[in-house]
Amino acid sequence: MTKVHLRTAIEQSPLGTIIVDPDGRCILVNAAWNDLWGMGEDSSLVGSSIFDHHQALAMGLIPYVKECMGDGGVITPLLFYESAPASPDATSRWFKAFIYAVRDKAGGLLQVGIMLEDFTERKRLEEHLSHQAFHDPLTGLPNRTLLRDRLGHALSVSRQKADRNGGVSGEGDRVALLFLDLDDFKRVNDTLGHTIGDQLLVKTARRVGASLRPGDTFARLGGDEFAVLLDEVGAGGAGDLAARLLEALRAPFLVNGHELFVTFSIGVALSDAGEEGGEDLLRRADIAMYRSKRSGKNRYNLLSREAMSSVLRSVKLKEDLRRAIEREEFRVYYQPLVLLETEEVVSYEALLRWEHPEHGLLEPADFIPLAEENGSIIPLGRWVLREACRQAPMLWEQTSPEESLKVMINLSPLQFRHPSLVESVTTALSESGLQPRNLVLEITESAMMDESATAEAMMRALENRGVKFALDDFGTGYSSLAYLTKIPASILKIDRTLIAGVNENPEGSAVVSSIINLAHALKLTVVAEGVETTGELEELRSLGCDLGQGYHWRRPCALARRVVTQSG
Repeated sequence: MTKVHLRTAIEQSPLGTIIVDPDGRCILVNAAWNDLWGMGEDSSLVGSSIFDHHQALAMGLIPYVKECMGDGGVITPLLFYESAPASPDATSRWFKAFIYAVRDKAGGLLQVGIMLEDFTERKRLEEHLSHQAFHDPLTGLPNRTLLRDRLGHALSVSRQKADRNGGVSGEGDRVALLFLDLDDFKRVNDTLGHTIGDQLLVKTARRVGASLRPGDTFARLGGDEFAVLLDEVGAGGAGDLAARLLEALRAPFLVNGHELFVTFSIGVALSDAGEEGGEDLLRRADIAMYRSKRSGKNRYNLLSREAMSSVLRSVKLKEDLRRAIEREEFRVYYQPLVLLETEEVVSYEALLRWEHPEHGLLEPADFIPLAEENGSIIPLGRWVLREACRQAPMLWEQTSPEESLKVMINLSPLQFRHPSLVESVTTALSESGLQPRNLVLEITESAMMDESATAEAMMRALENRGVKFALDDFGTGYSSLAYLTKIPASILKIDRTLIAGVNENPEGSAVVSSIINLAHALKLTVVAEGVETTGELEELRSLGCDLGQGYHWRRPCALARRVVTQSG
């Protein structure tokens, strides 16, 4: 290519181009270069030094130009360079720069060429797309992806500090994650619309952000869920922030003329030296938040790694529950109820046990709440009904005539309210051949209070078939006297918390005496639960209690172990 053709190509190039000699003086400059800098066509830089031209530009490019001029060889870097604003109204620009040296055969420098492409719009688009990828479009807050990235970095720094401290995290060197969920936000969307809901989320985010430190990460995870990441903090600091956030939301929000009150349920998780990644912390904070929800909302809950182990055990037990019935892992244990005057056995209470292959024999308190949460309480309740009714004749085979003995079976609140209960009881009686008069179903006060009208109707239907009802754990719930006159219960069981030490506590004895007198006035048989000592037995006899149940006579035992029917 001739010099004329080369000059023409440079002058017509869309890239801003300038050629300088070994001293940095301009030899050739094209129109595109002048356009980049707002210079007219008549403006000529030829003969001027590149080192004096565009000082802001020179600050970024000259080191590379000088490197090309030196002995270091030819470099052609892709250089992203941000210029200083040419005026107060100007915005920074980004350029892609190509710098090359032209040398003779001996290596002597002849010229240096500089070509610039204005990269500003593309750079802004990249930044915009990057912001969209890592930020929530509604609030502008970091999103879940960016939170995870920052959480991983914060945990890495915390681990390094712990390693330098012998593997122990300092109280102020830990990472805390707060998981925030707006309470009852769905009601706002359903009643006022999503536009109002979105505005409320934005206002909430601003108020929460004002309560945080400059370096804290506040993210929106989606919907009405937010998270706050704190580093270099201790348990006290994380708890203090959670309390401040709850307080910050106390004042109402005004949104399009609507005065709206907002509360948070907050879960807090704190790292320790052994924290390997952010997923455990996220999961703990999430579970802690749901604990706050179940505890009444508008509060915070801190979940430690130790507590998390218990949660994971519960999760595993929930999974095992679904297969435990078909694997025949459940057992029915029985505990006798005796007449206090004669200590004659008149009934047996069926008590469920789970022979777990890993955890051994589990009490109802270990798995019944889990069964209620995952819905397996209904098939489990049916199994207990059928099994206890089937085994009942074996219980009193050599004890007493069948007409007088009864088997008592507990119903969970969910089972009690389930529409299939009447059918389940009827089926269990039919399959076992047990007479309805020999079956007593135990229910709690809370089960009655939830749906008293429906419950009463269901109880009447079973009572008409001959089934009896006992009110269990009386004294621990509402202890309302109103429904005692309505429900068709024939037995009232006083909770063990009122029986324990009744002979040594005059006030407690007075309470128990009042319950017994009330129950007798309503023609109810009274059972004292949890009787353990002779002193308690004698006091209950003196108060006129009818029946007793507890370790004083027998612990619950399986049918396979011969049931002893009289006190020894």
